[in-house]
Amino acid sequence: MSSHIRGTCELFCPEGEAKLRIKERLLHFYELKNGEKNVPGKLVKAFARSAAGVKAPRAKDLRTELCLQKTVEYLLKDIILDKRKPYNFIYDFVFDRLRSVRQEVVMQNYNAQQTLKLLEPMVMFLAYSRYRLCEEHIDNFDPKICDQHLQECLKRALCCYDDSNNVSSLNLNELNRRNFVEAMYLLFNLETTEALNRAMSLPDEVRKSERFDLAYQIAISYYQGNFYRVLAGIQKLPHILSAITALKLQILRRKVYLVFAHAYNSKQLVVPARFLSKLVLYERADDLLADCEYYNIKVNEDKSSFQFVKSDFKLNAAILREKRERFVEEKIEKIYLPETLLLKRI
Repeated sequence: MSSHIRGTCELFCPEGEAKLRIKERLLHFYELKNGEKNVPGKLVKAFARSAAGVKAPRAKDLRTELCLQKTVEYLLKDIILDKRKPYNFIYDFVFDRLRSVRQEVVMQNYNAQQTLKLLEPMVMFLAYSRYRLCEEHIDNFDPKICDQHLQECLKRALCCYDDSNNVSSLNLNELNRRNFVEAMYLLFNLETTEALNRAMSLPDEVRKSERFDLAYQIAISYYQGNFYRVLAGIQKLPHILSAITALKLQILRRKVYLVFAHAYNSKQLVVPARFLSKLVLYERADDLLADCEYYNIKVNEDKSSFQFVKSDFKLNAAILREKRERFVEEKIEKIYLPETLLLKRI
């Protein structure tokens, strides 16, 4: 019933919901004026699950396309840069309000182009947040939920690309945005052949871009088991692509150690610590030593080299927890975050 409704509300939060939430004192910190208790500021429509027996939404309860675009810009520019609270607190608020925007996109049955304008920034926000919060405690951030929504948004964006007009009709900005999202899908799903198969079937206009080609070469190298090229390629990726791929580093490091455990399985062979540290993208020797202790890799007395014994390697050890990487931090420090998340410059 609601698939053909077009919203008429020009407010970030429809009047009916705003009155109810103010009355019931259900305002979020970022909806309070200057953070003052019970003083309403700028409200943004919250996500609400659809339920049986609930009446179909009215046009005045749905925001216009322009209003939804302004809402996304407000969340990813004004709120994302707010320093009063930690980032996981910001993430919870923005995640919920963007989810509400996604809900209205479905309700109003937007076409591919309309959907992409709203969906692409959400992909960027989720990818950035997934990396930035990877070290947070589970009580503050659930990576599985973020992964699930990022995957959903990526696949929805890919469907929109497939449903939209011929690639040759896209302007340079639209093509750049598609190249970036296609590359992100490929890197986020590095372990799957499904993503690699899609990459090989994409139009030449998408595949010939430098950053997509780099992502594709990384994926091919991963599939071939050439982890040296994968690790070298990750360092060349731009900001958010580098961040989302860096989440695979703990898996890659384990794979490298296991390869060495087979290739250098001898009491006469050792691997220099400096070489191994550079290979697995560690700047601090202590990080490498901690890994070797965890996987039961023997460290020589002077800590300058390692001895790999296949039978000693802890095959059943769980993959180490993801962490923020220095080379990624350096890339992200150089960007203006709202401009990147909104794909104004990528």
